[in-house]
Amino acid sequence: MKPLRTLALMALLGGWTVPAPAGGLDDLVRQVQASQAREAQADQDRKARFLADKNQQQKLLRDTQAALAQAEAEGKALREAFAANEARIKAMGLELKTKGGELNQLFGTVREFSGKFKSDLAESLVSAQYPGRAAALEPLVLGKEIPGLTQLEGLWLGVLQEMNESGKVVAYTGLFTDAAGSERTGTIRRIGPFTAVAGGKYLRYVPDYGKLVEPPRQPERDSLALAANLEHAGAGPVLAAVDPSRGTLLDLAAQVPQGLGWLPKSLRGLLSNEVDLAIFGVLLLASVWALAVAVERWLFFKRVDVAAYPKASVLQTELTRHMTVIGTVAANAPYVGLLGTVLGIMMTFHRMGTEKSSMDVHSIMLGLSTALKATAIGLLVAIPCVVLNNALRRRIRELMAAHEVRHG
Repeated sequence: MKPLRTLALMALLGGWTVPAPAGGLDDLVRQVQASQAREAQADQDRKARFLADKNQQQKLLRDTQAALAQAEAEGKALREAFAANEARIKAMGLELKTKGGELNQLFGTVREFSGKFKSDLAESLVSAQYPGRAAALEPLVLGKEIPGLTQLEGLWLGVLQEMNESGKVVAYTGLFTDAAGSERTGTIRRIGPFTAVAGGKYLRYVPDYGKLVEPPRQPERDSLALAANLEHAGAGPVLAAVDPSRGTLLDLAAQVPQGLGWLPKSLRGLLSNEVDLAIFGVLLLASVWALAVAVERWLFFKRVDVAAYPKASVLQTELTRHMTVIGTVAANAPYVGLLGTVLGIMMTFHRMGTEKSSMDVHSIMLGLSTALKATAIGLLVAIPCVVLNNALRRRIRELMAAHEVRHG
């Protein structure tokens, strides 16, 4: 049994797993030696592979470290380039802001001027001959972008054209609306942006319609004669009427009634119609009457002798004679002027309803403003009458006080 235990121990120590054949111990020894040789060769192979792997890992480590160093160098260069670009962008942003502010200021100036010039063109008499000029400036007035060279050149061309046409007397064939509301084609003669005539009648430019209109009421015969001179003008100087207000004076002259030619021009300018003539006539007569009474009373007060009147009632009656006239004029003159204003406003509204083809905002405002002058004249008459009435009644109280002192 002892030899078997020895063989079993040797098989365990040598890694022998196959039972020894029954042939003998020599075969077992050879098998153990062969097994040791295989194990040694496998161990050598493992060592060789480990060394090879170790060298490969070291090579990979060196390559990775080199790549890391290169990446860090590139990162540093990129950070420096980024910082430089950021500083450059900041500087360029400041420059852009400065130049952009200058351009925005310039654009604001151009837009403001374009808006004002567009309004001038819309109301210019020249636009009747060259329509659409104001609409061409819409992109400059309402646009949000900086205008281009073409738009600025168009603005400059419009300014030059308006300046050029403002100094011309031209005749051209165009459309206009006559007093009956019908459109007619005829020869229109224009003096700059101030006056236009056709058929011996003055024309007025209505911006709301963009056309020339013949007002139903024309100025007096003298002014119409000047329009006829311009209508039949040839070579050389011609006496003609120029309205520097571009229509306002023409409207005022047209409102003067045709039957008042016998009045001086300074008075005719205050009269728009027969109602004004009646109101101003009543106020004028009332003011003259009140002034005459005031002068008569003042002269009477200077020569009156209170001693000649033993009774105070008699003296008071003599002193207050005709004083009611001054008080009545002072109290009622504003109402007479207000009546003229109301009638003038009614006539303006009537014109608005019957002359739709020729009424615009300017004519309406002109009619309403001129209607107020009746109230102003009434106040001008009433205020001095109030002052005279107070002054005279104070003098009456003084004389009555003197009478009371003298007669007790």
